[in-house]
Amino acid sequence: MLTDSIKLNHSPFRAAIIDLDGTMVDTLGDFVVALHHTLLDMGCHAIEVARVDRAFVEMTVGKGTEDLLRRTLAHAWGLPDDDGDVLASVPQAWQHYQHHYTRINGQHADVYPGVAEGLIRLRATGVQLACLTNKPTAFAEQLLTLKGLRGHFAHVFGGDAFARKKPDPLPLLKTCEALGTPPASTLMVGDSSNDAQAAAAAGCGVVLVTYGYNHGHPINEVPALAYIDRLDAPDWSSWFAA
Repeated sequence: MLTDSIKLNHSPFRAAIIDLDGTMVDTLGDFVVALHHTLLDMGCHAIEVARVDRAFVEMTVGKGTEDLLRRTLAHAWGLPDDDGDVLASVPQAWQHYQHHYTRINGQHADVYPGVAEGLIRLRATGVQLACLTNKPTAFAEQLLTLKGLRGHFAHVFGGDAFARKKPDPLPLLKTCEALGTPPASTLMVGDSSNDAQAAAAAGCGVVLVTYGYNHGHPINEVPALAYIDRLDAPDWSSWFAA
């Protein structure tokens, strides 16, 4: 599916910001494995660990590691995610998670079909690309390098790069500054309402992929310039200024 008639009414873009998890790489397997090891290190029983399955992670991921860990602990323990015991345990869980995620990053993840080709076509338009994700920067750099995608990007910014994360517009505004393009001339490509909300608030256009992690909601309910099944589906040359 490609809905891109709206773009004809938009001025050509001069740069693009691409999300990572759910947009370029399917990382659910990495999250599940790292979270399971983290829960075991936290003393959780097997039945608690089993609650954190792929379906839960798909609904939960996308708002930063601290949010993911808080909600994971709450789900495993059967507590509200603002429970005092949960909140107090997040720093300890983060230490375990960081160790395990660094160790397995990319081992249970796959680049989505069409991503490498799409990035090549985007770069062929002559525009600069930046990767902007809520994943910690070191994890993002490690994953992009492992999957052979790092060379496409002039900049990589993670959820710890700025004071706030998506869906706050600050990360997009700062990334536009790094790219040297105004928000109105910068296109965001993502997979969720987080990306769309951040782009709208920053003044960027947004294109959404149909296969990512949108917290269990249909992606076509989120306003966007286009919805694409593959990153290599659009004629990107018509989207960007020469």
